[in-house]
Amino acid sequence: MYPQAALAPVRRLAVPVVTLVPLVLALWLCLAALATPFDHDESQYVAGAYFSSRLLIFRDFLYLQPPLHSWTFAPLAWLFPGHIVIAMRLATAVTAICALAALWTAQRAAAISRESATVSTLLVAATAAFQFCGSVVRNDMLPTLLVSMAMLVLILALRHCRPRFWFAAGLLFGLAISTKLNFAPLAAAAGLYVLTSGGRCGIRAAAWLAAGGISGLLPMLGIWLLAPDSFCYGVLTFASTGPFAWYSANGQGDELTLAGKAGDMLKALASGPALVALLLLTVNWITNRAQVRSPGRRLAVWMVVGGLFGAALPTPTQLQYVMPLLPPLGLALGYMLDDARHWTRARRETAIGLLCLMALAGLWPTSHAIAAMAREGSPVWSSTQAAYWAARKVRALTGDDEIITLAPHRIIDGGLTLDPRLATGPFAYRSGWTISPAEARAIKALTPATLTDLDRAPPEAILVGYENGTRNLPLRPDDSLIAYARRNAYRMIRMPDGIGRLYVKVRTATRELGRPRRMAR
Repeated sequence: MYPQAALAPVRRLAVPVVTLVPLVLALWLCLAALATPFDHDESQYVAGAYFSSRLLIFRDFLYLQPPLHSWTFAPLAWLFPGHIVIAMRLATAVTAICALAALWTAQRAAAISRESATVSTLLVAATAAFQFCGSVVRNDMLPTLLVSMAMLVLILALRHCRPRFWFAAGLLFGLAISTKLNFAPLAAAAGLYVLTSGGRCGIRAAAWLAAGGISGLLPMLGIWLLAPDSFCYGVLTFASTGPFAWYSANGQGDELTLAGKAGDMLKALASGPALVALLLLTVNWITNRAQVRSPGRRLAVWMVVGGLFGAALPTPTQLQYVMPLLPPLGLALGYMLDDARHWTRARRETAIGLLCLMALAGLWPTSHAIAAMAREGSPVWSSTQAAYWAARKVRALTGDDEIITLAPHRIIDGGLTLDPRLATGPFAYRSGWTISPAEARAIKALTPATLTDLDRAPPEAILVGYENGTRNLPLRPDDSLIAYARRNAYRMIRMPDGIGRLYVKVRTATRELGRPRRMAR
């Protein structure tokens, strides 16, 4: 123990630091939300929340994820019309801030020192996965918050062994699974630890935890009962068929092998301090294997293993899928940093130096995006302005506002009427050959094979250009929409960003006279 006199000045200086760090972190994440270029996956999450504010998910439109994220973000669609994407981006950033606060609080509840808890939380925040998921509209950050809160409640439950704590922890785990399925192994690992740890709690505690988990799954189970076919395809079948069909069609099936997944996993973990942290934790665990570990330490180890399984569950493996690992990794890292006080100075400085170096690597993409925004402006705000421009064009040239697109997040702020059959963005559409036209119609999805269904009520506009393929995945889902537009004499207008192309069915006097007048909305 250090003398109290030596600690007193540090404690006086810690007060403004404790206040300043969260403010800087919040500012950073909000800037990242405005600066990060659009991610390919955002289309389905923005559209899912938008349509959930008007329709019932799975029954009225297809979705490819559990429903809780779309329901949580749905109010933003009608609270902030015209600024839906920015509102959802900033809401994601706020969710990230709350997740870090919950992680820090969980560490303090586990008797980890304030300094170690702060450093560990900042290292988690500096991973590229956390930076990415905290700045785009995805369904990874909400379950991360729920799991961080569950971890806090579990630590309290280990201390007090009261049923309400176990039930609350299970409820939070269940809600996390109702948001993102790859958080299920993390919850299972926590449950197995509680079940096998015995002591004062044992089986009764596991039963309360399971009861809470089932309660948290009720939103997902309820929507499954209402629309079983659409739910099973969107949440289960598509994940096991769609990516494989699409990657194989593009000649990239190797990325879906175990070797490809392992390489992608290492790459994702190395984008920030996560991989170094795992290696250091493993060495520390082996070094101290003879010591008796506290329940909190054992819980952290179990949950880290569960988080690794959760990260490896989706195919293909991508950066964002390591999110289930980060909350328990932060808890375990906090314990290790407390242990580091008893290491030799050289070992301690080497470990912290490596972690900080990798943290800089994790922060680089966001730093680059914020610097680009300072020079060129926010890409999200520019997209919103382009959506306004496109909406004015469509209404002026057609007198109406229906539009279809595989990139709904690019046009949603314009207020045009989107077709809910493309609520999944490009994903269900681009691998549409894996289901029959009858199945596609039954689950309220549009595929290239059912594109002629548009002939019954052709849309006024078609937005393309944002699904033109990549170097690794060269097939272009937009091609069939472009062919449809040309076949039906749509007029092409380039979007202000020079990438998108807006095909408009221009109103003519002849067509206007022969067309029944639409009812006012």
